[in-house]
Amino acid sequence: MDMTLLVLSIASVVTTVVTIALLVVVLRRLGRHRREISALHAAAEARASSLGRSADGGTSEGGDGSGGAEGTSAAERSPGDPDRVRKVAVVLNPSKFDETDSIRRRLTEVVSRVEGAETVFYETTIDDPGKGQTEQALADGADLVMAAGGDGTVRMVASVLAGTDTRMGIIPSGTGNLLARNVDIPLEDPGAAMVAALTGSDHQVDVGWLRHGDSPSAALAAPRQIFLVIAGFGADAEMIGYTDPGLKKRLGWVAYVFGGVRTVLGRRSVDVIVELPDESRHAHKARTVLLGNVGKLPGGFVLMPDATIDNGKLEVVVAGWRGAAGFSQVATQVINPKLTPKVGPKLSSMERYLTTGVRVTTTKAQPVQLDGDTDVEATHMVATIDPGALRLRVPEGAKTSEVSGVS
Repeated sequence: MDMTLLVLSIASVVTTVVTIALLVVVLRRLGRHRREISALHAAAEARASSLGRSADGGTSEGGDGSGGAEGTSAAERSPGDPDRVRKVAVVLNPSKFDETDSIRRRLTEVVSRVEGAETVFYETTIDDPGKGQTEQALADGADLVMAAGGDGTVRMVASVLAGTDTRMGIIPSGTGNLLARNVDIPLEDPGAAMVAALTGSDHQVDVGWLRHGDSPSAALAAPRQIFLVIAGFGADAEMIGYTDPGLKKRLGWVAYVFGGVRTVLGRRSVDVIVELPDESRHAHKARTVLLGNVGKLPGGFVLMPDATIDNGKLEVVVAGWRGAAGFSQVATQVINPKLTPKVGPKLSSMERYLTTGVRVTTTKAQPVQLDGDTDVEATHMVATIDPGALRLRVPEGAKTSEVSGVS
């Protein structure tokens, strides 16, 4: 019976997801050039207006020294403003772009037209996926560092910029692009993403830090690793590990649907203990534990309604299920958190916590993932949130306090 339900569920999900994905791609491609042209035009007008005010002896908002970078758009800053961008560094993952030369030319042209700033490129490598390049960009005096690549590149750039005053922007070109989705950055057009960064606002956002190991002492002694979207261990990391890289390149995030088939009927639930800062301990039977800084997934699904990027907290989801039928109950609650099984056996569980930190212990080692990057297996995780640690450029008007998608 479980296998029949699994086949029907997967077939339905795949059909729906592929249809939505194709429709979204078509609509975005039709509108992307219009968006970039409109943004360039608006930026040019705003800059001309700013220049006019400066020439007339006026001052921009915050010119009296009382205003900060938070919420101030690039268009509102005058050419003499110390917050204006003068040097843009692009940390570029060449494996995520088909033609890096054309991308370089296009981004350089956009920066020149909109901001009149210098553009410098730093390519990532297999040995150094972004940290060293970002450190070099800071040493070279960049005041805006763009992470051009997937969620892994974004993580590496953010790990260096967190705790500094240097702005970070995103040019998404990966499978999930989860942070970019949650802050309304254009996904299909690198030029439009650059325009959004140059004309957008600075926003101080939270970052999560994770340590893990095979014992409490090993986890506490381990180097901390950054995550901006969702970290966790169990079935979600297993699904990511099962997803074929070639399929991801061809289908994008839809490939995770196929990777999830084995996960649904995979490992059984294990004993999980969740310990919160108030020292309370909560025991569960679970297949996965997720730690969310933001909660919106591809396709518009909201996994964590209370996870917002600037509330200083993580949303922890502990989920367990039995077979395909149990997984369908979990999926139903993700689509609509208010729905719970009212007929038939309850084959799933889902508990949520909103917290500034958490320790998670399992009785059996589980695979770990951070923003879609898989890591080694572990039995202990220690996670904390660092409020407002990253100065992120978001598109003007982006609802950063509503990134969970509940608006």
